[in-house]
Amino acid sequence: RGKDSQAQTGPEETVETFYRSLCAGDFDKARSLCDTLEMEEYLGGFQDAWESEDSTVRAIASDILSEMTVNITDTERDGQTRTVFYELSGPGGSDKEKAATLSKEEGEWKIKKITDRI
Repeated sequence: RGKDSQAQTGPEETVETFYRSLCAGDFDKARSLCDTLEMEEYLGGFQDAWESEDSTVRAIASDILSEMTVNITDTERDGQTRTVFYELSGPGGSDKEKAATLSKEEGEWKIKKITDRI
């Protein structure tokens, strides 16, 4: 990848790619977009459900993740940090408003934390 492709990846695209990776079960890719121990726990919850020995749990996780969509609603700048606000929509209209805090590290946006929007 050249510098041009990285320049195109803003904080919003990083959040979208993160969820696309989760939905595909690509936890290595999702991890590569994150930065902190807090995010490791967030990822672990998804990965545990995805890799569950219980086929029912795995099927439910797969259904929910495959139908999840991310709708970016706003981005706030604060120095070198960006907060991306978005709606996470799942099956049955279960929308959740979330906020992802990102910072730039070595030219790439990394997700530091994801919280419920207050």
